[in-house]
Amino acid sequence: MNKSVLLFILLTPLSLHAGVYKWVDDNGKVHYGDQPQSSHPGVELNIDVTSPVSRGSGEDQLSREEKRERLLQSMEEDRLDKQEQREKQKALRAQNRQKCNRYRDRMRHYQRANALYKLDQDGNRVYITDTDRAKATKKLQAQIDRYCK
Repeated sequence: MNKSVLLFILLTPLSLHAGVYKWVDDNGKVHYGDQPQSSHPGVELNIDVTSPVSRGSGEDQLSREEKRERLLQSMEEDRLDKQEQREKQKALRAQNRQKCNRYRDRMRHYQRANALYKLDQDGNRVYITDTDRAKATKKLQAQIDRYCK
């Protein structure tokens, strides 16, 4: 008797189609599975796995390819634009760093020097007054603030 039941089960064609269920949890997230959930009511989806997916006409394929190429070209242009912007920003930062270093060196010189002077047309020293020195120091500090970020 056991052998005949076993033989009957083996000879009975089994369905290869497993059910696919869809349900939404309490957080609103959609889940899919091969068994229904008892806690959440699910909907069985009827999926026909025997029919091939239709690809559409040749024009649709061509337009898809054109769209894909346009998208890829647009993405490449965006990438190049961003790369160019990064290179410009890098060059600008390098220039600002050079200016910052130059202005900081000049500020150290202003702070260390007992007296500041400029050379006139004949090469003679013309000493800067304390008020002019304070103005020059203030102007130099503004340049440091601008380029040393």
